[in-house]
Amino acid sequence: MKKPWSISTTVRNPERLRDFLRVLKQLEGKPFDKDNQVKYQVLLIKDRLYKPLNIPLKFRKYYEEPETEIPYEEAKKIFYSQNYEDPPMRGRQSVNPLNKLGFSIAREGSGPIIITELGNRFLAGDYDIGYIFFKSLLKLQFPNPWSADFSEKEGFNIMPFVAVIHLIDKLNRRSTKGGLDKTEFSVFVPTLINFNQIDEHVEKILEFREEKNKDRCILNFAKKFYETEEMPDKKINNLFDYGDNIMRYFRLTRYFKVSMDPLGYYWNIDIEPSRKVEIGQLLEMYSGESFKFKTLADYLSYLSDITKPTLPWEKKENLEKIAQSLKNMIIDFIKKENLQITQNKQKILLADIQRMNKSQLENYISRLRGFNLELKEQLKKIKLMGDLNRVEEIIVTLQDSKKLKKYEPEQFEKLVTEALRIINDEILIRPNYPMDDDGEPVNHSPGNKPDIECYYPTFKAICEVTLNTSKLQWVQEGQPVMRHLRDFEVQHQGDDVFCIFIAPQIHNDTYSQFWISVKYEYNGLPQKIVPMTAEEFAILLETLLSLIKQGKRFSHKDLYGLYSIIINESKRLASFFDWAIFIHKTIKEWQHRIVTI
Repeated sequence: MKKPWSISTTVRNPERLRDFLRVLKQLEGKPFDKDNQVKYQVLLIKDRLYKPLNIPLKFRKYYEEPETEIPYEEAKKIFYSQNYEDPPMRGRQSVNPLNKLGFSIAREGSGPIIITELGNRFLAGDYDIGYIFFKSLLKLQFPNPWSADFSEKEGFNIMPFVAVIHLIDKLNRRSTKGGLDKTEFSVFVPTLINFNQIDEHVEKILEFREEKNKDRCILNFAKKFYETEEMPDKKINNLFDYGDNIMRYFRLTRYFKVSMDPLGYYWNIDIEPSRKVEIGQLLEMYSGESFKFKTLADYLSYLSDITKPTLPWEKKENLEKIAQSLKNMIIDFIKKENLQITQNKQKILLADIQRMNKSQLENYISRLRGFNLELKEQLKKIKLMGDLNRVEEIIVTLQDSKKLKKYEPEQFEKLVTEALRIINDEILIRPNYPMDDDGEPVNHSPGNKPDIECYYPTFKAICEVTLNTSKLQWVQEGQPVMRHLRDFEVQHQGDDVFCIFIAPQIHNDTYSQFWISVKYEYNGLPQKIVPMTAEEFAILLETLLSLIKQGKRFSHKDLYGLYSIIINESKRLASFFDWAIFIHKTIKEWQHRIVTI
């Protein structure tokens, strides 16, 4: 029976692989024998990166009191209490996606555990997640000497990343509908197991689009693929799980453009138009056929070499084509939207590409991409400021805590970013989530940075947002928020610096943690943290909307006044509970005062 390919359904969010790799780094240089396979899994439990299904009563305190550290020996007891038939297998399963994506070499009998150069870049705090996953997914191929899961005997011969670009490119040439929707991608991409099937899959997708009974068509296709007449729902559901997972990894590369609703349920994936030249060069160089390796050692050497596989734009003439294409696209965009740019930006577009060496071209392309993104963000803001319906939509969404809990984390960060920009007299509102070439988030902000940075003429702030409303909220958000704020304070000494914390609901323990930090200290000095529920934050936008309808606006100084009252009055309050009530009352009073002035 055939089987579809997948990347890692164990880890739905690609960003989580970094934590798995961080733990594996502790074992680097040691053999990945059965003892260290178990040790790796125990360390994942210790760091709360893996939670077994059955937690004995005597260990439940570690999960009911998440601030309590799990000692290694206790984590080991939790692991062995599961009574696994093959305990080391758990460690092998957890390391599998790291090996598959070329971040590590950890396998029994293959020498010491190695974190590859690509893996070390992933662990570095300044890594570009798009570059990391582009290089990683370009190496992914089936079959390969490292794994027997997807063998040539089973029909596999594919570099999935390149093959899927070929598939969409050929499909777009045949259809006016761009890209693949969620159903098409989930059914036809994981089942594309050989590059020779690309044309055949294009035909099947076109036929599928004409079918009236989509469910029956999917069932018949699955039966044929799996070579069986009995088709349990689970196997079809698995295709959708694989498809969703593959999409999340692919979109991180920025070579795919994903349009997604905030809940992450409906989405469409297409080739990124701003990278059409690179994609064209990539398709010319690679057909989607897997590379052949004589030995396992050759393959492991390939995985470890960050310069492999060869990229077409390593040639200077190809870089020139990419730069010229981007330059032309930006000029056309500026003319079409009638945008004004500074003289410094004009100089970028007037630069002579022919005089640049390879290194200068790479830097120039990077600057052009940044400029392109800046222009698109500028246009978005202009349109947002004139769209009162969008302002009302954001208000209604922020007031609906049940709906918000279903949001993708990055979409919630985007929603708050939009809301902050609507105020319109900031110097800069900068989200730290990785973006595609249109400024849309491809993942949530990394754990080592604030979610959003806000720069105003009279003060600066970070904004931290979370969808977590459980009792774990203060553990998972409290310390990181205070640490991010302290780092930001150090970077901007002499400035008034705040942190605005926003969640659908704020747990009492979180209020308590922040109240102590505000009234007393965090690491020796008090901080300025303003916790707001999403509904309270929506009041700020409601106030702005009321003023706009009166032909007025409020400024960042009005916000500064509100934040300062919330911080200063905490000094006289007796408890965090009083503070939480005071915050809500103050926001409402502030709204009434601003609107009636």
